[in-house]
Amino acid sequence: MMTVSAHKFISRTLLSLGIYLVAICASGQTDVRGTPPTAPVEEGIVKLTDSNIEYFSEGQGEPIVLLPFGGLTVGYMAELSQDLADAGYRVIRINFRGSGKSTGSGEGVTLHTFATDVAGVIKALNLGPVNVAGHAFGNRVARMLAADHPELAHTVILFAAGGKVPPTPHGEDALKTIFNPASTDAEVLKDMKYMVGNPANIPMAWQIIKPCRTPQAAGIQRTAMDNTPLKEWWAPPGQMKYLILQGTNDQIAVPENGELLKQEMGARVTLVSFPGAGHLFLVTEHKKAAAAVVSFLHRLRLTFDPPEFRGMLGRAISRESCVCRKTR
Repeated sequence: MMTVSAHKFISRTLLSLGIYLVAICASGQTDVRGTPPTAPVEEGIVKLTDSNIEYFSEGQGEPIVLLPFGGLTVGYMAELSQDLADAGYRVIRINFRGSGKSTGSGEGVTLHTFATDVAGVIKALNLGPVNVAGHAFGNRVARMLAADHPELAHTVILFAAGGKVPPTPHGEDALKTIFNPASTDAEVLKDMKYMVGNPANIPMAWQIIKPCRTPQAAGIQRTAMDNTPLKEWWAPPGQMKYLILQGTNDQIAVPENGELLKQEMGARVTLVSFPGAGHLFLVTEHKKAAAAVVSFLHRLRLTFDPPEFRGMLGRAISRESCVCRKTR
C-alpha cells in the first residue's frame, strides 16, 4: 500500500506530465518553450566565507543549476534557462568568482574552490539535491561538485565535456582570439567558424557571446584547472547518472572526450550527439539541448519511481495520447 506522500507525489507528477504532453500535442511540435508562461528572473548574491557569488533564478519545480563556459558570464545561457523554466523546472545560473558581480580571491584556487562556491549557493537557496549542468569549464566544476558534495547532486549534465583529449589546433587558436580583448571583430568572426557548426550562425553567436566575456575570470579558472589533477574530477565514482551532450564538430571539447567518459562510466552515462554542431551549441541549438535535458530527466523519473507509479503513468500517457489524436 502506498503512503499518503507517495500518492501526493504521483498526483503532482501525473498532473505535470499531463500538462506537458497536452502542450506538446496541441502545438504539434516538441519545442519545450511555451508550456507555462515565461518566468520572471530573480537576481541575487550569496555571501560565503571567502567569496560572493551572483546567481539568477527563474521558474518553479525540480532545480537545475547551470554553470557557464570559462571566461563568460551566464548571460549567454539565458535562452536555455528560459526553455528549461518554461518546461517546468527551477533554473539557477551561477556566475563564477571573477565574473559578473561574483567576487573572490584567485590565489591558490582549484576546481574544489569553485565546487565549494556552487555548493554554498545550493545550500543558501535550500535547493536540496540538484541537477547540476555545466558547459565547457562549467562541466569540470559540475563533476567536481559531484565528487566533493555528492549529497547535493542528483544528476550531472555535461555540455561539451572536454578534459582528456585536447582541443584541435584551430580550436585552441580560436579561444585565444575570442578571449583576447585586443582582438578586432573581424579577427573574432574569422575564428568563430571553429566555435559553431554552421557558419551562418557566426554573427548571431558572436553577438550573444561578446558582451559576456570576462577575461579576468578566465585567468582565475585557468589557475584552478592547472592546480587540480584530472583524476580528481574526470569521472567521479558512485551511481549518479550523467547526461553528456556534445556537438560532432566541437573543436574545443572534441567528441572523443564524451566517448571516453561513456566507456569508463558505462550505463551511468547517456550520450547524445548533435550532428554538425560546434562548441557553442548551447547558443545555436539551445532548444535541442533543452529538449534533451527534459527527456533525460523525465526518463530518470520513470526509471526510479515505484512499479505502481509506472503503471499509473503509463495509463496517463495513453490517455494523453488520445487527447493528442483528437487535437490533430
